[in-house]
Amino acid sequence: MKKPSFRPLLTVTAAACMLPAVALHAQTTLQSPGGQLGESAAQPAGQPMSTPMGGSVVVPMSPAASISQPFPPVSGTYSEAEREGFHPRAIAGIERDSNVTRTSGPKTSDTITQLGLGLRFNKRYGLQRVVVDGEFDHYDFDKLSTKYNTVNYAAAWYFALGNVIDGVASADRRQFRDVTINSAPGVPGSLAGTINRRTERNELVEGRYKFGAAWRLLAGAQHFQATSTDPAVSWDGDPSINSARVGVQYESATGSTLTGRYRHGTGDYRVGLAPSFKDDETELVAHYVLSPKTALDGRIAKFKREHDAAPSRNFDGTTGSLSAIWDATPKTRLVAGYSHDLASYLGGTGGHQESDRYYIAPVWRATELTSVNFRLEHENRKFVDVTGAPLDVGRTDKFDVAAIGVDWQVRRTIGVSGQYRNERRSSSLPGFNYRANVIGLAVKLTL
Repeated sequence: MKKPSFRPLLTVTAAACMLPAVALHAQTTLQSPGGQLGESAAQPAGQPMSTPMGGSVVVPMSPAASISQPFPPVSGTYSEAEREGFHPRAIAGIERDSNVTRTSGPKTSDTITQLGLGLRFNKRYGLQRVVVDGEFDHYDFDKLSTKYNTVNYAAAWYFALGNVIDGVASADRRQFRDVTINSAPGVPGSLAGTINRRTERNELVEGRYKFGAAWRLLAGAQHFQATSTDPAVSWDGDPSINSARVGVQYESATGSTLTGRYRHGTGDYRVGLAPSFKDDETELVAHYVLSPKTALDGRIAKFKREHDAAPSRNFDGTTGSLSAIWDATPKTRLVAGYSHDLASYLGGTGGHQESDRYYIAPVWRATELTSVNFRLEHENRKFVDVTGAPLDVGRTDKFDVAAIGVDWQVRRTIGVSGQYRNERRSSSLPGFNYRANVIGLAVKLTL
């Protein structure tokens, strides 16, 4: 029997990192635990608090999400080994959550069920490739008597004109349950125990012009928008941002890349009284292939956000991340990383947030059909230079997530997955503390 191996996965990761700016959400600033590499598992969503940057860094999907707040169930990326054509799928899952509203007071333990239908299309047409992935899911909470639907999609056109110009045009929509909303008993304007549903859209067009054997010029435009069903508890004000970006990239014969970009964006917040803003960001991104078994991804950037009508909300600083993927053996993979991010703060009249996040996620492929994954994650979040909100002056939050999951491919078309996860937030304001234990089981049928 052929031994199971991670090698093809590492090859796919390296290939994705060479794309000019696929709609991966490797973005700057505080993250709401989401599904791309580098996203925080301390929150169940997928976008950083500040401006999306598109990205060249691919991060592994974290198991620290649940069926009720999943990582993106759709993807606009692809691998050469993937089957082409239309592939429908159906999903059914059940989850038990010991603190479904993530409160520090009386806890509600609830059972959540999921039913979903999805369709994926992937096809190459000459030099072009089209990927479309969509999924509809229905979630039903037992004790809360809450039901809701989500619609997620990811579409990408990977285009090429001859051997000189290539790029990507993509559109993504992400809906999820946001359990780390800024609510707690006794906090003005907050609704403790609220289940807020967040929708994030990200549209990107970026082209790459090749000159010489290894150099590329980059140019593109991007739009990001977030909305919440309960705006009063939105943690970032639901920003809407339009950006333009230019850059240069060096690509070595081994597949390693070094990319420099400048981005300028304008935007506003869809909730609250905060004014419009301008973003300026300069970044340097590196993908380094040490060997067929090991790859490093790094990013460092200088980020500045200015509010013309409210200088007290301005902030700037350095953001960055570093992650490593190591295929220690044909059956074992280790992913680890660190990120430092910035974000707006809208709770008062001024200030911002800073976070430092660490994670480690080993995966063991026990058999050709079974894998076991683990994840430990810790995030420190600080509220800096806060004015107009005495409760948040000097506030710090700590998020911890520990998760273990098992995936079993029963048949070529049938997969079963199970997971246990422990979440905890410890805050200098005790009203924001919470603990939750989650256990879930899901079955997926893919044709």
